[in-house]
Amino acid sequence: MESIRSRVCCTEAEAGAGKDGKWKRGNWLEKQKGRSNVDELELKIKMEVGYSGNTCGKNERRTQNQALGHAGKTTSEEQMNNEAKGHKDLLKEHVSVKRRTKGPQLDVTYNFSNGTDAKVGSSSEPGFGHQSRVFLHDKAQPGSRLVTSSSTRPSGISVSDYLVLLKSLHINLPNGVLNPKVIRLSQNAGIIQKAQDIVKELENFKLQFNSIPRLGCRELKNSLSLKDNGNVLEITVMIFFEKREDSEANLRVQWSKNASNTSSGFRLRDKYKTTAISTPAMYATTQTRSWRHLDVGDNLANISEGVTVNVRDIENRDYCDESALWTTSSPQRFGKYLQNPADERECLKFYHELHENGTNRTVRYTKGNKVEFGFISGRLDFLAEVKGEKSEKMVIECKGTTGDMISKVFTKPKNGGRCAHLNETHEYCYQVQAYMNILNRVAKQTKGFTSDRAIMVIRHYHKNGQEPRDFYWNYLRKNEAIQQKIDELHAFCEEEVLACFLAVLNLVFQKAA
Repeated sequence: MESIRSRVCCTEAEAGAGKDGKWKRGNWLEKQKGRSNVDELELKIKMEVGYSGNTCGKNERRTQNQALGHAGKTTSEEQMNNEAKGHKDLLKEHVSVKRRTKGPQLDVTYNFSNGTDAKVGSSSEPGFGHQSRVFLHDKAQPGSRLVTSSSTRPSGISVSDYLVLLKSLHINLPNGVLNPKVIRLSQNAGIIQKAQDIVKELENFKLQFNSIPRLGCRELKNSLSLKDNGNVLEITVMIFFEKREDSEANLRVQWSKNASNTSSGFRLRDKYKTTAISTPAMYATTQTRSWRHLDVGDNLANISEGVTVNVRDIENRDYCDESALWTTSSPQRFGKYLQNPADERECLKFYHELHENGTNRTVRYTKGNKVEFGFISGRLDFLAEVKGEKSEKMVIECKGTTGDMISKVFTKPKNGGRCAHLNETHEYCYQVQAYMNILNRVAKQTKGFTSDRAIMVIRHYHKNGQEPRDFYWNYLRKNEAIQQKIDELHAFCEEEVLACFLAVLNLVFQKAA
């Protein structure tokens, strides 16, 4: 879109706003059409879209006040004419309106210079510019949900400010995900609109904040589908919020405490001084003064040590008597194997006997390793570290079934063997692909063993213990296409989804005066 320099776009049209204001405005519009090849849509933007601070005319101010429900004072015609003369140069320098040649959106860029609104998009963090980008649809008019009032507009909150706010709310973000780029994105009008939908659920006490916002590897397949559809809102709720567990009465008590709490340097917005809303417990001591020195950290993949499994122990262990699992009458949603506390270790024993006994390789098993990168995390059943001709690390995922997973997750071989055919489109296989993704990120950081395959062991339990020790297994190879999608999901969560959450915080909290 060809850039147009504005010549007191809202003042000339409004100077004629009076008894014959409509005639003068139409006359001005025709005159502008004759001067250049500007189309009517661009002229409407110049006349109707509100500018920051005192650069707007009377009609634009009235439109914002009416639409946003704020009682504001209008300026007289004589005062506006005087202001128009004083602001010609300011408008020419600081306001640019551009129209894209393709697509249904207008890209309106505001450069703020002075006043309260100058704080929008500003930060003490390096690389944080003084510019706020607002995307308006052609049909969007002043007063729609895409136009935000100054009371809910972000006011220059920096990375260090967010670190203080999040710690005061006991919310543990992954290291390294906060940065000036995502803060700027949280000021996007489309993101703010989605955040407002979440705030409504908080006002109705249908949601509460999640203190450790993470996306489990088990949820990966569903999350990829939501991401492909651009569903920022649902993934934001999945990661950062949970359905209300506390009673509404308890949440209202917590809100009442937060309404008078300013010790952390932040407070609830004026609206929520009187309107109850679901909020986490805020830190309430003077210790918050030292939090200005909090470090963002590095966005690195992590894997915990886990608990070492004694190889001799699993070699000497006996398999349980499966018939005893069926004597109880209590129903089990996922099958009787849940009553076998040694289920996972017996799956590991089967694999170890089948592949490691009598080999020249040395293998070390650890249990319960936690893997995490960004907002995606999970906990491994086992991690095998193999040293030999080929040294590698492999995830071992164990599953048990009473038959409901057959044909859905795996298919038994027809020749009576133990090597199953895995359905790689099942969510369990996506779960293991996520484990491999994080494991390989750790390997690149530490220059350790990379993993191009994982192991799935599945045990079929039979009623009354018939056919005991009915195990199946196979390797799950690293799928490059899925790995690429996981990388894209990482970026999506750390940009648009996190931006939506920051926008929620901006709608609910503000820096204390």
